[in-house]
Amino acid sequence: MRNRFRTLLVLAAAVLLASCSQDEVMTDTGPDGLVPVTLSAAVGDGVQTRTIDADNDEKPKRCYVQVFTTADNGTILTSAPGDLARPLDMGEPTAEGTFSLANVYLNPNETYVFLYWADNVEKNDASEGLNDLRFAVYDNDSIAWAKRSEIWRYQESEPTEITAELKHVVAKVTLKTTTNVKAGSKITVTVPITYTTYKVDAEVPVMALGDTGNTPFVHTVTSDITGTKDGAEVFSFYALVDEANQDLTLANGTNSQQVSNVPLAPNMHTTLVGDVQNIGLTDVTFTASIDKKWDDTKTEIIGLEIADDGVTYIVSSPAALQAWATEMRNDAKQNLNCTLAADIDLTGTEWTPIPYFAGTFDGNGKTITGLTINQPSTDNVGLFASIDDEGTVKNLKLDKVNVTANSNVGAIAGENRGTIENCSVSGSVKGSSDNGYVGGIAGFHRKGSITDCHSSATVEGKAYVGGIAGQSDATITACYSTGDVTATKNSWGYSFAGGVVGLNSNGAVLTACYATGNVKGTGKHVGGVVGDNSSTVTACYHATGDVTGASGSTSTGGVAGRNYKDDYGSSTLTACYWDNNQSSGIGEDQTGKGEATKVEDGWTEAMNAMNEALTNAGWQYVTGGGDAPLTLQRQN
Repeated sequence: MRNRFRTLLVLAAAVLLASCSQDEVMTDTGPDGLVPVTLSAAVGDGVQTRTIDADNDEKPKRCYVQVFTTADNGTILTSAPGDLARPLDMGEPTAEGTFSLANVYLNPNETYVFLYWADNVEKNDASEGLNDLRFAVYDNDSIAWAKRSEIWRYQESEPTEITAELKHVVAKVTLKTTTNVKAGSKITVTVPITYTTYKVDAEVPVMALGDTGNTPFVHTVTSDITGTKDGAEVFSFYALVDEANQDLTLANGTNSQQVSNVPLAPNMHTTLVGDVQNIGLTDVTFTASIDKKWDDTKTEIIGLEIADDGVTYIVSSPAALQAWATEMRNDAKQNLNCTLAADIDLTGTEWTPIPYFAGTFDGNGKTITGLTINQPSTDNVGLFASIDDEGTVKNLKLDKVNVTANSNVGAIAGENRGTIENCSVSGSVKGSSDNGYVGGIAGFHRKGSITDCHSSATVEGKAYVGGIAGQSDATITACYSTGDVTATKNSWGYSFAGGVVGLNSNGAVLTACYATGNVKGTGKHVGGVVGDNSSTVTACYHATGDVTGASGSTSTGGVAGRNYKDDYGSSTLTACYWDNNQSSGIGEDQTGKGEATKVEDGWTEAMNAMNEALTNAGWQYVTGGGDAPLTLQRQN
């Protein structure tokens, strides 16, 4: 294996906080009780840019920060009082491009958000500034960076330095020619949708009122350019853009031509290559490509190696995992592989889920600790938002997870269509949607398989809630849950709560699974293994914990809340057992054929019956211990 490092845009906002004793609170230069803090902002090591007319790398020359107070949810920003109400000039940067502003006095009882704006344009006047960083004005000739920090509130046990890494908000566009271009030629590239301001608090570009949006970038060629097969550079420019493909207009003097569907995006470098000399004179074809690396600067990420195949990242540090994740989010095919080579601690870091994953993530038996996601209004949330059909996550341990989202919420994946195997989870998984899917491993298991996985996480939601999956429409084999599962009925009065799966439906197959935690639902359909079954459940059991449904509900059972009779008569529940507080194994058996037996005198008979049902299934039950009377063993 050879090691090589790619240019990676490591764009993570880290809020680092340390203690401030009462003796350190300065009361002679500020109001009593205020806490002095230092604000620092820097461009990440991998986020280096080129000036418009030179190849040398350049950091921002100026940076502003504006301070806001906010309610705990951070949705409404209110300007901080006094001098903090306007943007503060953070002064000259260090040689590394870091800006720092000391003795900013904050109220320890307030919650704050910090907005940053930086660019590489020199200030023309000492009084020049920005009126409000929520809508920061952009100069077309500059390279701009911005950042909204995480919500921050003072705690005596934390540091009083607040740091942020800024990210690009502009796209770089380079025009290259395959033909010779004479000195004096006036070359113009017009972008139809560019923006004049940037809404820093929402991290989106904003069109000024009444602005047409047609922005010409003009370059006069100062010396003859000799075209090459791959294109010789004519000029580059920077544009404030949104995520979009756009139809650009290229011109050489008075002759012009449209180039359709050119990809532009913040933090990306788009290159246009074609016959610049004959624009508008002939039907010239231009090709466009995106350089996701932005520049050629190699950045070494400690703990990161890339295998010879070029698509497998070998990760042994938090920074390396974040670097892989950044590349993964920017990869069009979503199939960069990752193999953990060491345990990873993400404690104190907010994780952004990988949107769609079609590669292989091999935990290699290692543990990721402290995965934290707090996105209560977001769907499809987990380490991966969604695992595609071709995606595989295996051999991974997630310890002390804290995941809160809306719907399709799971520690491994919000939604799974691929393969999850030999994975474990501990911690807490919560969903808030009235119609949401919440599971310890996956929120909604739509396709593919989940095999040999277990969860000790507490799982909470409203509609479809399970220790392994909120809803399963696919295959789950040899999985178990020991954590408590709670489903609070939604506004329609129903819920599906199961120790393993909330709703087992649409041809799903649940085989050789068990749960030992408490299962509680305040709506209908609560079961020790499944809340509601309309597919196939074989050789599963619940023991030790209590199963509690709504008062007076007839669809609460030791194994299943309901065994549903659909139009196809496909609901089967075979060789299942329970030993909990319920008097019935199936609360409502609409088929009349469900096999659920209460364990009275030891588990030997139950074990033998379930193993017979598992003949040739690849798994057998063996005598367990502690909270699990039986455990599973793979058969060769």
